[in-house]
Amino acid sequence: MAEISSVNTQLSSQSLYFAASQAAGAKLAEQANKTEKKKKVSFAQSLNQHQEKAQLISEGLPLELLGMSEEEAIVFLKDEMDIAGDELKLKQNLEAMEKYRKKTGQFMKYIVKINYNFIKTREQKKLRSGKVFNPLYQVQVIDQKLNQLASEMLILHGENLNLLAKLEEINGLIVDLLAE
Repeated sequence: MAEISSVNTQLSSQSLYFAASQAAGAKLAEQANKTEKKKKVSFAQSLNQHQEKAQLISEGLPLELLGMSEEEAIVFLKDEMDIAGDELKLKQNLEAMEKYRKKTGQFMKYIVKINYNFIKTREQKKLRSGKVFNPLYQVQVIDQKLNQLASEMLILHGENLNLLAKLEEINGLIVDLLAE
């Protein structure tokens, strides 16, 4: 009799397992249907995403910034630059240097893109003497706190930037030698 109850227990536990797996499968199918409905995007939204992606690529910024707010993007780029700076301190090789240079450039490009507004104050004209009169530009700082963050980041990473400048100077001298 004990054998029959153990067989019934095994069968009921197996049927519970199969019932649970079927319920989980049904739940996953339901969630998949919901996400398919959410994934439908209008042509205008798709076009905007494509334009934003093309703009990020043309500006030399990472595609991870797509869909991020300005604050999230700044934090992301700052963290990427900090990680690359720490890696450069640990491993002073060309790979780490290039990565740090790229991340610093991306951070600074984004700061300039969102924080500064360039206003052209005069048109370019030719004077009577034939000389070209260059226009004047005024730089307007939009967010003073963001400007302060950028300057603090440059101060914190000053050692790495000095090392980078020295390496660029050496590379320039080598190019000059090869050009002659």
